Amino acid sequence: MTKLARVMVVVMGVAGSLAGQATPDALRDAVYAGLAGEWTGQLEYRDYTSNERVTLPTWLEVKDTPDGRSLELRYTYDDGPAKVVTETATVTIDAAKGQYTVTSEDHSSRVYRIEGVAAPGRSGRMQFALAGKGTENDKPVDVRIKITIEGNLYRFEKETRVAGQEFAFRDGYVMTRRNPVEKK
Repeated sequence: MTKLARVMVVVMGVAGSLAGQATPDALRDAVYAGLAGEWTGQLEYRDYTSNERVTLPTWLEVKDTPDGRSLELRYTYDDGPAKVVTETATVTIDAAKGQYTVTSEDHSSRVYRIEGVAAPGRSGRMQFALAGKGTENDKPVDVRIKITIEGNLYRFEKETRVAGQEFAFRDGYVMTRRNPVEKK
């Protein structure tokens, strides 16, 4: 699963939890508004071969798609000397169905269940969880994602497990807005 897809999965989780408190469109719109903008931070991931944690400077731009029904996430990674990698994904939240769908540039999609959502409070903090299936080292895995959006801070954490094992860290982002937005 691409890094963008993981982020999208988390967003879908928030939408599902909030669905009971607002119309599906209102929920989707709240999540989209919380993520829209430009972010700077880092990706941390567990390397498949060494099992060590690796960090990469990361930039993220999140904007509405032209039809307004999804978000486009464009990641840029500084992957070493003279190597910059970009990745784009589309995230669609269907709060009525409790689904968060991430579609990659190659048009492959991952659908996650939205399992837990903490509605935005006065602080504007939103938290949600996503769950689904994935593949890691050509083996099927369970996927669990936690997303937190709190004003100018965005956190994403993905854990995976092979059947019969405990969940383990796979990757995560910690990002701050490039242009902080003041709380109202």
